[in-house]
Amino acid sequence: MLRSDIHFPPKHEPLRDDVHALGALIGEILRDQGGEQLFELVELDRVAAIRGRAGSREARAELAACVRDRPPALARDLLRAFAMWFQVVNLAEQVHRIRRRRDYFLKDSQRPQPGGVEDAIEALKAKGLGQQEVLELIGVLSIQPVFAPHSTEASRRTLLRKQQRIAQRLLERLDPSLTPNESRSIWSNIRMELTTAWQTEELPRERLTVADEREQILFYLVEILYRVVPAFYEEIGQALEKVYGARARTLRLPAILHFGSWAGGDMDGNPDVHAKTIRETLARHHQVILQRYFAECQELAERLSQSASRVSASAELGKRVEEYIRLLPGARAITPVRHDRMPYRVLLAQIGERLRSAYEGRANGYENAHQFREDIALSTPGSSTSSDCCGGSRPSVSTWRRSMYGSTPPFCTRSSPRASMMRAGPGASGASAVSC
Repeated sequence: MLRSDIHFPPKHEPLRDDVHALGALIGEILRDQGGEQLFELVELDRVAAIRGRAGSREARAELAACVRDRPPALARDLLRAFAMWFQVVNLAEQVHRIRRRRDYFLKDSQRPQPGGVEDAIEALKAKGLGQQEVLELIGVLSIQPVFAPHSTEASRRTLLRKQQRIAQRLLERLDPSLTPNESRSIWSNIRMELTTAWQTEELPRERLTVADEREQILFYLVEILYRVVPAFYEEIGQALEKVYGARARTLRLPAILHFGSWAGGDMDGNPDVHAKTIRETLARHHQVILQRYFAECQELAERLSQSASRVSASAELGKRVEEYIRLLPGARAITPVRHDRMPYRVLLAQIGERLRSAYEGRANGYENAHQFREDIALSTPGSSTSSDCCGGSRPSVSTWRRSMYGSTPPFCTRSSPRASMMRAGPGASGASAVSC
């Protein structure tokens, strides 16, 4: 079967084009890195596999015989070649889903996407539920994905980040205003990432440890989920605004997403997991989320530059700033003098100092997540006044929502190491439970 014989529905033709272009790019990389022999072997195996799936017994026997007689080093390169191809095809499919979603809203922005959040809320309204009833219904939902460590599925974070950058380049290709030079530059970047990935060992030579498993899961929690969770809640808020007329920025949506991980706490048949690994895992989660909160507070301080002479901040914010001047040693030196009339920057700098104290285990650090959320709420312009301080946007809300999807971090409560699971989300129960 030839590629030209494979037909795609019109809506999936862009995916077909991406897959073909990525396949050709990988072919070029295989020639450059492994030589013509490796490329020809990959093509022979690929064609034999296609014929075998089409029902050819001769092709299956041919493929089995070729695989059986290959030296390990060559077999490894062939496996990596096909693994690389499947990885980029998966990335192309994920980007295509985004493209299809965007196309849907561009063509008919007034109709909700079937099966989407807005479609579900409209269905609830059609059944007679009011806004408050819908919020109460959302409040009883609990979505709790739990990560399970598998050493056979571990990947270097270096390679995972390369996949992220390739996906980002593929997303950039969706921009219809790209010039030919910009498009060539994107493909050049994708080729560089694929080439360096080919030249990188997939796993270290040393045996993987519990810490390695933990770090891989933290990659997904911190570098992916941490960024997308606020967008999930924002979509719900915007749907409620569109369907019921509520102002999305004034809604306090309940936390329904919670994440858990077995890494570092699964003691069932794993002699490497014990009380020490649980303590280390809790400490590592504590460190990572505090670092993220600290960095985000710094970014918010850059954005929230309002001056007191131009915007009226809430009295509660002013009281909190004065309280921290007394509570935090050297608080006046935290922000430059030129910022002393910028109330949001001052408070965010003080929040950052409390986070730093919590990270280092010093006095005056945050003792629980509730204290942190209270301060973030105060640092949200317009939260306590009727004025619109950010043009309809409230950038601090994303930070607040991130702190909501796990109730106890960054202040993880350590308890008995008997239990083998770390559960994410408010109301976590059981020994050694932790919200992540």
